[in-house]
Amino acid sequence: MDTNTVNKRLLGPVLAGFFIMGFCDIVAPITGRIAAEFPAESQTAVSFLPTMVFLWFLVLSTPFAARMNRWGRRKTALVGYAFTFVGLLVPYLAGEGCALWWYFAGFGLLGIGNTAIQVAINPLLATIVPERRMTSYLTIGQIFRNTSLLLLAPIVTTLVAATGSWRLLLPIYAGLTVVGALWLGMTNVPEPPRTARTAGLGACFALLRNHTVLLSALGVACFIAADISIGYLSVRLIDRPSSILTTTGFYACRIVGTIVGAWALLRIRDVRYLTWNMAGVLLLSLVLLFTGNETVIYTAVGLMGFGMACVFATFYAVATRAVPEQTNEVAGLMILAISAGAVSGPVCGAILRVAGNPHWGMLFVVVLVGYMLWAALTLNRRCKQ
Repeated sequence: MDTNTVNKRLLGPVLAGFFIMGFCDIVAPITGRIAAEFPAESQTAVSFLPTMVFLWFLVLSTPFAARMNRWGRRKTALVGYAFTFVGLLVPYLAGEGCALWWYFAGFGLLGIGNTAIQVAINPLLATIVPERRMTSYLTIGQIFRNTSLLLLAPIVTTLVAATGSWRLLLPIYAGLTVVGALWLGMTNVPEPPRTARTAGLGACFALLRNHTVLLSALGVACFIAADISIGYLSVRLIDRPSSILTTTGFYACRIVGTIVGAWALLRIRDVRYLTWNMAGVLLLSLVLLFTGNETVIYTAVGLMGFGMACVFATFYAVATRAVPEQTNEVAGLMILAISAGAVSGPVCGAILRVAGNPHWGMLFVVVLVGYMLWAALTLNRRCKQ
């Protein structure tokens, strides 16, 4: 591959994979609407729905990374699309008022599919973009992922107004998954030679002996947990149905942040840029602990979206640069770290039940962002050495 050019024909279907990645993130914002369908005694179980998605990143990320050496990255992504399609349709086909376990089954399949997609798409992007521009292109990929989340609130609001239910969202996203699968399936993306070598759990965890990889993996874990927690809490910080629009502001500003970041990361060292953003997000998290003003909440949540835009891309790229000969293993480890999102729903739900105030849930976010700021400062100092 030319180290200075990118084949735009190959880039399109790969970036579409980032759009489909975002489908697993719809679970946290719509959990509130699902909760309204069930009695009070079921609310604890409902809070575990996001866990059902992210649990599979812990269980299956390294097995998928191992298989990817044999299947290839494109085929692994297509397997993920198939699981995603089925997972989105299961609770929809179960019908209005279905039992809670249908949601658990569907979101479980969605999590399995998303695990395969994320394990495959990130290294697939690495095969078609120059190494020195990897962070910037990973950030562009996040624009596509965040667009699927940005569309969530407008689609749900329109569907509720037109049909009285949000549930048509599921077949709409299932249909988009089919489109993405067909596009990638008809595109011959060049890949490294397939091998019988496996990137098993031991090989992935062995990378943690590298301190840069360790800091980055924990950074990804904290980022995902914080991201899901913000989605879970933001719709509860304002006590009205329209509060789901906080997610629109969050992901709209994140898209702006990814566009700015894609430009900035070509000019500024990525870990330095990450440090600035995490300092700002930490301050905003503290603001949300204490304010009930709707304007301040919308503004703070939106600015947090801007600040969180380039976190995953930076940590992923830093880890990849640290061990460039083990890209698949890095992918498995980083996607395994995404399983940290499984704790967000239960932890935030427990804080809400104990404190009776969603603002106190931001304490969890403060701790997570505090680690990311410390990790960014540490990585930044190492880059200067």
